[in-house]
Amino acid sequence: MQKSTVFSKNLFMGKVALVEFNSYHDECLYSQIKFLTDSGHTVTLVISEQIHERASEYVRLAEEVIIFQRSSQKNLFKRIAFTLGLSRFFRKKKMETLIFNTASSRLEVILLSHLLKRKTKLFGILHNLKKVNHSFSQKLINKAIKKFFVLNDFLLDSVKLEDSSLKLGAFYPIFFPAYDSTAPAKPKEEIWVSIPGKLDFERRDYFLVAEALEKTQAKSNLKILILGSTNTNDPKGQEFLDHIKTHDLQDNFITFDAFLDNDTFHDYIKKSDYILIPLDSVGDNYAKYKIMGCYNQAFGYKKTLISPIGLEHIPDMESHSIFFNGADGLSEIFAKMSNGKSDKKEYVSKKWDFAEQKNSYITFLESN
Repeated sequence: MQKSTVFSKNLFMGKVALVEFNSYHDECLYSQIKFLTDSGHTVTLVISEQIHERASEYVRLAEEVIIFQRSSQKNLFKRIAFTLGLSRFFRKKKMETLIFNTASSRLEVILLSHLLKRKTKLFGILHNLKKVNHSFSQKLINKAIKKFFVLNDFLLDSVKLEDSSLKLGAFYPIFFPAYDSTAPAKPKEEIWVSIPGKLDFERRDYFLVAEALEKTQAKSNLKILILGSTNTNDPKGQEFLDHIKTHDLQDNFITFDAFLDNDTFHDYIKKSDYILIPLDSVGDNYAKYKIMGCYNQAFGYKKTLISPIGLEHIPDMESHSIFFNGADGLSEIFAKMSNGKSDKKEYVSKKWDFAEQKNSYITFLESN
């Protein structure tokens, strides 16, 4: 177990551990650390080596940082040994509260939650409610953890929980470190529409966007930013890149052939006019069980979403989205934007304020 002490506080309300064994979901960490430290808690942060490599902007906010090394992640015995070591460390430290940033599936979550359930207040984030009632591994976790966060208010009652002992609270991880401005300035006449994430056809339909652009007459000022690497071994990805060239759409796309660092990624989001969800249809996953990461990027930077129909029942989406139906509907939106007829949504609710989200988060942590 690798541990690094960042700094200590003399006065605190409680000792809290925030744990993420996976190499993802780190977009939820900064907001929680800020909520906790601003409320007087000290934070021990347990993160995978992969997350630690890209967390330089906020690890200093934690009192201690423990790194789950790559070398320990792939070996069953090392995984168990690391988890047992964490349990001993938390007991010795008299850790009062432990929050699993991803409270599902992993052996480490099951083992650590059961080892500490009588000594420590346990919480977890459910990123997908689809398996909350029927997954065997989730049922094991639910025996130890009784209080879970979800990442949007609509998820509080989107699924009926069969285990009546479980309680749900919601918070929005929509706050980010102060990243440097590294992206180029946006020309005043251009309209930037961002699609966050690398080229990924399992999650997004880029051909839908290309088709909509082909149907749009005036589009020279429209720029679609794919904010992730387009360097892909997926034949469909190369087919798409070839498609935008052969259909003379390359001037409408801004792409990157390498990973974007945090500074550049967030700066492009800040400078964008809209965030686009490129899906032709929405299934139960996003209509009922989970959110997309781009929701919170939009909410955090107060951007208007361009969203497919099927998400209107989510109040936050209804208030902050322009909805489209297929390529024809998306083309109509592009045409209006290109002609200067923007329909940007205002963020007026107090729920988007830091103090409001911190209060929701801390109140649930301190509830009986």
